Amino acid sequence: MPPRCTICTHPERDGIDAELAAGATYMGVARTYEVGPESVRRHAMNHLSPALAAVRAAHEEKEAADLVTRIEGLIARAEVMFGAAAKDGQSKQALDVLKELRQLLELWGKATGQLDDRPTVTVNLMASPEWLAIRDAILGVLCAYPEARTAVTGRLLQLEAGS
Repeated sequence: MPPRCTICTHPERDGIDAELAAGATYMGVARTYEVGPESVRRHAMNHLSPALAAVRAAHEEKEAADLVTRIEGLIARAEVMFGAAAKDGQSKQALDVLKELRQLLELWGKATGQLDDRPTVTVNLMASPEWLAIRDAILGVLCAYPEARTAVTGRLLQLEAGS
Protein backbone atom coordinates (compact mmCIF):
# COMPACT_ATOMS: atom_id res chain seq x y z
CA MET A 1 0.00 0.00 0.00
CA PRO A 2 1.50 3.38 -1.01
CA PRO A 3 2.29 5.83 1.79
CA ARG A 4 -0.35 8.44 2.55
CA CYS A 5 0.15 12.02 1.42
CA THR A 6 1.75 13.91 4.31
CA ILE A 7 0.05 17.12 3.20
CA CYS A 8 -3.44 15.57 3.05
CA THR A 9 -2.99 14.39 6.63
CA HIS A 10 -1.31 17.58 7.83
CA PRO A 11 -3.28 19.47 10.54
CA GLU A 12 -2.91 22.71 8.52
CA ARG A 13 -3.87 21.28 5.14
CA ASP A 14 -6.40 24.04 4.44
CA GLY A 15 -3.72 26.68 4.90
CA ILE A 16 -1.33 24.79 2.67
CA ASP A 17 -4.00 24.42 -0.02
CA ALA A 18 -4.87 28.13 0.23
CA GLU A 19 -1.23 29.14 -0.18
CA LEU A 20 -0.78 26.79 -3.13
CA ALA A 21 -3.92 28.19 -4.76
CA ALA A 22 -2.60 31.72 -4.23
CA GLY A 23 0.54 30.81 -6.15
CA ALA A 24 3.02 30.30 -3.32
CA THR A 25 6.13 28.36 -4.25
CA TYR A 26 6.49 24.76 -3.16
CA MET A 27 9.68 25.67 -1.31
CA GLY A 28 7.99 28.58 0.47
CA VAL A 29 5.06 26.42 1.58
CA ALA A 30 7.44 23.67 2.67
CA ARG A 31 9.40 26.11 4.84
CA THR A 32 6.28 27.66 6.35
CA TYR A 33 4.67 24.36 7.31
CA GLU A 34 7.90 22.41 7.91
CA VAL A 35 7.23 19.75 5.29
CA GLY A 36 9.22 18.55 2.32
CA PRO A 37 9.03 20.55 -0.93
CA GLU A 38 8.62 17.32 -2.92
CA SER A 39 5.62 16.39 -0.73
CA VAL A 40 4.12 19.81 -1.43
CA ARG A 41 4.69 19.39 -5.18
CA ARG A 42 3.12 15.91 -5.26
CA HIS A 43 0.16 17.13 -3.22
CA ALA A 44 -0.35 20.11 -5.54
CA MET A 45 -0.17 17.87 -8.61
CA ASN A 46 -2.30 15.00 -7.32
CA HIS A 47 -4.52 16.08 -4.44
CA LEU A 48 -5.34 19.78 -4.73
CA SER A 49 -9.09 20.08 -5.21
CA PRO A 50 -10.15 20.89 -8.80
CA ALA A 51 -11.45 24.31 -7.76
CA LEU A 52 -8.20 25.22 -6.01
CA ALA A 53 -6.18 23.78 -8.88
CA ALA A 54 -8.12 26.02 -11.28
CA VAL A 55 -7.38 29.05 -9.10
CA ARG A 56 -3.69 28.13 -9.07
CA ALA A 57 -3.65 27.66 -12.84
CA ALA A 58 -5.28 31.05 -13.33
CA HIS A 59 -2.71 32.62 -11.00
CA GLU A 60 0.18 30.99 -12.90
CA GLU A 61 -1.31 32.15 -16.21
CA LYS A 62 -1.55 35.71 -14.88
CA GLU A 63 2.06 35.58 -13.68
CA ALA A 64 3.17 34.30 -17.08
CA ALA A 65 1.26 37.14 -18.75
CA ASP A 66 2.90 39.61 -16.37
CA LEU A 67 6.31 38.20 -17.28
CA VAL A 68 5.61 38.54 -21.00
CA THR A 69 4.37 42.10 -20.47
CA ARG A 70 7.52 42.98 -18.53
CA ILE A 71 9.74 41.45 -21.20
CA GLU A 72 7.86 43.37 -23.89
CA GLY A 73 8.44 46.57 -21.91
CA LEU A 74 12.16 45.83 -21.71
CA ILE A 75 12.23 45.16 -25.44
CA ALA A 76 10.54 48.50 -26.14
CA ARG A 77 13.04 50.31 -23.91
CA ALA A 78 15.98 48.54 -25.56
CA GLU A 79 14.69 49.52 -29.00
CA VAL A 80 14.51 53.16 -27.91
CA MET A 81 18.05 52.96 -26.51
CA PHE A 82 19.28 51.38 -29.73
CA GLY A 83 17.66 54.11 -31.80
CA ALA A 84 19.22 56.83 -29.65
CA ALA A 85 22.68 55.25 -29.72
CA ALA A 86 22.52 54.72 -33.48
CA LYS A 87 21.31 58.28 -34.04
CA ASP A 88 24.16 59.70 -31.94
CA GLY A 89 26.71 57.60 -33.84
CA GLN A 90 27.63 55.55 -30.78
CA SER A 91 28.15 52.29 -32.60
CA LYS A 92 29.69 50.38 -29.66
CA GLN A 93 26.76 51.29 -27.43
CA ALA A 94 24.32 50.43 -30.24
CA LEU A 95 25.93 47.00 -30.65
CA ASP A 96 25.75 46.39 -26.89
CA VAL A 97 22.06 47.25 -26.91
CA LEU A 98 21.52 44.97 -29.92
CA LYS A 99 23.06 42.08 -27.97
CA GLU A 100 20.71 42.74 -25.06
CA LEU A 101 17.79 43.07 -27.45
CA ARG A 102 18.63 39.71 -29.01
CA GLN A 103 18.67 38.09 -25.56
CA LEU A 104 15.37 39.75 -24.65
CA LEU A 105 13.77 38.51 -27.87
CA GLU A 106 15.01 35.00 -27.12
CA LEU A 107 13.58 35.23 -23.59
CA TRP A 108 10.29 36.55 -25.00
CA GLY A 109 10.14 33.66 -27.48
CA LYS A 110 10.66 31.13 -24.69
CA ALA A 111 8.13 32.83 -22.40
CA THR A 112 5.45 32.87 -25.10
CA GLY A 113 6.21 29.36 -26.33
CA GLN A 114 7.23 30.54 -29.79
CA LEU A 115 10.80 29.39 -29.22
CA ASP A 116 11.28 25.90 -27.85
CA ASP A 117 14.90 24.81 -27.73
CA ARG A 118 14.37 21.77 -25.54
CA PRO A 119 16.03 18.68 -26.97
CA THR A 120 13.76 16.16 -28.61
CA VAL A 121 14.29 12.43 -28.52
CA THR A 122 12.96 10.06 -31.14
CA VAL A 123 12.61 6.44 -30.11
CA ASN A 124 12.21 3.80 -32.79
CA LEU A 125 10.00 1.28 -31.04
CA MET A 126 10.15 -1.10 -33.97
CA ALA A 127 13.88 -1.62 -33.34
CA SER A 128 13.66 -1.88 -29.56
CA PRO A 129 14.68 -5.22 -28.05
CA GLU A 130 11.41 -5.33 -26.09
CA TRP A 131 9.28 -5.06 -29.25
CA LEU A 132 11.40 -7.59 -31.11
CA ALA A 133 10.99 -10.07 -28.21
CA ILE A 134 7.21 -9.53 -28.15
CA ARG A 135 6.97 -9.90 -31.93
CA ASP A 136 8.97 -13.13 -31.83
CA ALA A 137 6.81 -14.48 -29.00
CA ILE A 138 3.58 -13.71 -30.89
CA LEU A 139 4.82 -15.22 -34.13
CA GLY A 140 6.19 -18.24 -32.26
CA VAL A 141 2.81 -18.96 -30.67
CA LEU A 142 1.11 -18.48 -34.03
CA CYS A 143 3.22 -21.26 -35.64
CA ALA A 144 0.40 -23.62 -34.71
CA TYR A 145 -2.02 -21.41 -36.69
CA PRO A 146 -0.44 -20.81 -40.13
CA GLU A 147 -3.27 -18.67 -41.51
CA ALA A 148 -3.31 -16.42 -38.45
CA ARG A 149 0.49 -16.21 -38.51
CA THR A 150 0.43 -15.15 -42.16
CA ALA A 151 -2.23 -12.51 -41.46
CA VAL A 152 -0.43 -11.14 -38.39
CA THR A 153 2.95 -11.17 -40.17
CA GLY A 154 1.49 -9.30 -43.14
CA ARG A 155 -0.08 -6.64 -40.90
CA LEU A 156 3.12 -6.24 -38.85
CA LEU A 157 5.13 -5.76 -42.03
CA GLN A 158 2.66 -3.07 -43.12
CA LEU A 159 3.00 -1.31 -39.77
CA GLU A 160 6.78 -1.52 -39.83
CA ALA A 161 6.76 -0.07 -43.36
CA GLY A 162 4.79 2.89 -42.05
CA SER A 163 1.43 2.31 -43.71
